Amino acid sequence: MLPQVMAAVRRASEVYRDSGAKERIEQDGYMRVDPFLVASGARVPVLLRPLDKLLGAFLRDEVSGILINSERSAGLIHMTCAHELGHFFMGHDTTADESLDYGSQAARHEQEADWFAYQLMVPRALLAHVMRRKGWTMQSLADPRVLYQLSLRLGISYKAAAWSLARHKLITLSEVERLIKVQPMTIKEALVAGHAFDARKEVWLLDERDRDSVLEPRAEDRLLVRLNSHASAGYLWSLDELASEGFQIRPLRAPEKETIQIGPVFGGPTTAEFLLMHEGVRTNRRPAVLAMEETRPWAKQMPASTFEAKALFEGIAPGLTSVAKQQLLGETSAA
Repeated sequence: MLPQVMAAVRRASEVYRDSGAKERIEQDGYMRVDPFLVASGARVPVLLRPLDKLLGAFLRDEVSGILINSERSAGLIHMTCAHELGHFFMGHDTTADESLDYGSQAARHEQEADWFAYQLMVPRALLAHVMRRKGWTMQSLADPRVLYQLSLRLGISYKAAAWSLARHKLITLSEVERLIKVQPMTIKEALVAGHAFDARKEVWLLDERDRDSVLEPRAEDRLLVRLNSHASAGYLWSLDELASEGFQIRPLRAPEKETIQIGPVFGGPTTAEFLLMHEGVRTNRRPAVLAMEETRPWAKQMPASTFEAKALFEGIAPGLTSVAKQQLLGETSAA
């Protein structure tokens, strides 16, 4: 590994630890690094706006700042922010980026920012943490459908998730090429088969292994909850609490035969599926609670099973990021 790459990796590891990102994941239940929070902690405002060609830019000044193209996917926006943070933390001057596909022939400052971004967003410890939570193995991640779900939880694009595994030397370049030939659209269409669907929206597949996690979908994403069902014994999943949290719920017919193995709860007709949509983004950044109980509606007894996770919906729109706005308001109030 080149000296400049090693320096960037070390710096990203320090930022991951010192910014509170590591604690947020290991103690608070989150599953990804939020680069907007990292930027806020470093007092670097992030501004989102539509741009013609640029993905993002870093501006070095008395008060440095980051500019990001708001017309991109959430995963690309997050990775672009991490790349621009790389320029900041590595001491680079003002720079603009039309692409994030930097190879070994790129300028040194772009290689440093590139490796910083990957190491910040997907440190090996975080990857292992998510895999343990979900019960995934390296064999599991060879399935594009599992890799897609990993990318959502890490907050990066499907393609970046594949390359992150290669950078950690967990898969070969030929495996990356095989994986990125699969279009995430086909994976999403299979998950919501038979239902109207906007291609720009992501589809999160939640199961028993997501219990007690704090997920961070984009506001318009769809959540497909798939849980064990004891309907043959008269138990039904109660959806009242979901409705009170602002979710629109569409029960789906459980698949007769499930072939994808994204955890131990799949397989056979003993599952229930619910497609969840949220009515709006919470402005106070309080996570929405996904709480369900499997009960016999006519009997007062302990539920056969319970499920609870949280979703902190992310609103990405032109302007300062929500955390930058909160920081600015706090500073104005203090003044």
